[in-house]
Amino acid sequence: MIPAYRSDSISIGSLRLGGNEPVRIQSMTNTDTNNIDASVDQCIRMINAGAHMVRLTTQGSREVKSLVKIKESLHSLGYNTPVVADIHFKPGLAREAARVADKIRINPGNYLKGGSVDTLLPDLIHTCKQHNTSVRIGVNHGSLNESVLHEFGDTPAGMVWSAMEFLRICKREGFENVVVSLKSSNPRVMIQSVRLLTRTMSVEGMSYPLHLGVTEAGDGIEGRIKSVTGMAPLLLEGMGDTIRVSLTEPPEAEIPVANMIAGLFPKPRELPYDPFDLPWNPFDFGRRISTGISGMGNGSKVKIISPVPPEPGADLHPGAAGPAAVSFKRWKQKPQLLDNSDHFLLLDREDHSLQMIKSFLADFCSYNHSSPVVYRFLSMTEDSELFRMQTAGELGSLLVDGVLDGIWVENPHMTTDFINETLLMILQAAGARISKTEYIACPSCGRTHFDIMARLNEIKMATSHLKALKIGVMGCMVNGPGEMADADYGYVGAGPGKVSLYKGKVLKYKNVPEQEALDLMVDLIKSEGDWIDPTT
Repeated sequence: MIPAYRSDSISIGSLRLGGNEPVRIQSMTNTDTNNIDASVDQCIRMINAGAHMVRLTTQGSREVKSLVKIKESLHSLGYNTPVVADIHFKPGLAREAARVADKIRINPGNYLKGGSVDTLLPDLIHTCKQHNTSVRIGVNHGSLNESVLHEFGDTPAGMVWSAMEFLRICKREGFENVVVSLKSSNPRVMIQSVRLLTRTMSVEGMSYPLHLGVTEAGDGIEGRIKSVTGMAPLLLEGMGDTIRVSLTEPPEAEIPVANMIAGLFPKPRELPYDPFDLPWNPFDFGRRISTGISGMGNGSKVKIISPVPPEPGADLHPGAAGPAAVSFKRWKQKPQLLDNSDHFLLLDREDHSLQMIKSFLADFCSYNHSSPVVYRFLSMTEDSELFRMQTAGELGSLLVDGVLDGIWVENPHMTTDFINETLLMILQAAGARISKTEYIACPSCGRTHFDIMARLNEIKMATSHLKALKIGVMGCMVNGPGEMADADYGYVGAGPGKVSLYKGKVLKYKNVPEQEALDLMVDLIKSEGDWIDPTT
């Protein structure tokens, strides 16, 4: 056993974060920060739901003044929850906000547009020290600066480099009240980035607290599954001190989801394996290529195994005439059992922790490079949401590393169709198998000038039959075009009543009236040859 990662403990206002403190939950308002009453009311709803921090969009000096009033109002009502200012593009504004907020968030991808990090960051740190303000270095996959993209591309290595450039200055300046995040709308990229950052910090003698989040997760059960698929694998490896679930829903709706994730996947004190030294690369996805058996393995899509002859949605039913399972225990006793080309390894959850299951899997993959691997999980919960969240975290912690060939889930209280529908959503969230249209949708904030939940629902109604496509629905231009860079099409807020439309990273229509944007997006998809008739 080896110690799991533990960060340093820091203060954010009256809140302690990191170290052995519980995982802290936070969210962000989507009100206009200058609407004091609406912002205070929403903050209170978030806090009453369980938020330990509240973040507000801070675009200019007017918003900083509003932040002061919001904080005073919260304090007068007995709420001492830390207030966080979200800053983009304006280093001078970050210093201004640092005088009044408990924490500020800056994004290296756009913070340096005002000058050099060697000048700007020490100035900010000096102000933060004077006012006991903490800082989050918040890197977004979709807003890396041009120099990083030129050197590394939009890769986990580029995200880590972007964060470390700032963290090294924080260490040099003796500034400890720092939180760091590497976020992406792709759970797999987020996981690989945070792992690489954690190892890099450890090598350089740093242990800053980690903020976890899958950006633009969307709404409904898909958004919840995408979030837990990204966060559970890291929490299970000891990484993550505060989390934010980014749903395209009212921010207070994010809090119970985040609490469920933190409760279902507690951070361990030690691990039975080294998360940075595995038979596969934990920092760069590569699918394990196994022997093909009855359509399973050999790099094919991950199969859904059914305990009964296949129902709709299932792919494979092991039986007398099909592939045979060998348990990990039997394989350890008699490795030659898997010399038979019709056999696969069955990893059964049973009474083992997920960390021990991963240790078994690492042990197996070190010695056997060809036999397919199937993971089986028996759930007994009667709560359908709990079943989906628990299953997504369990499977996600293994699927994101590309080492499974099949998944086998049973629950006597759920129908086979419900289980298979859930598994397809989990496979899609983990990037293991695409079966439906995917939507990258931001949770919105004070920078959004349209009803993003209504627009997302309209776009889904018009395009959900286009199963091979990924569509981004973003509130504004700050991170929108970047975060949906791997989407096929994008719908991005461009100001009050205006929308810009993208094909991939290419801007196709700028500042389209909002009421015309959906029809124009459909026309764009048709003109690019990606449209199919819903009745086909």
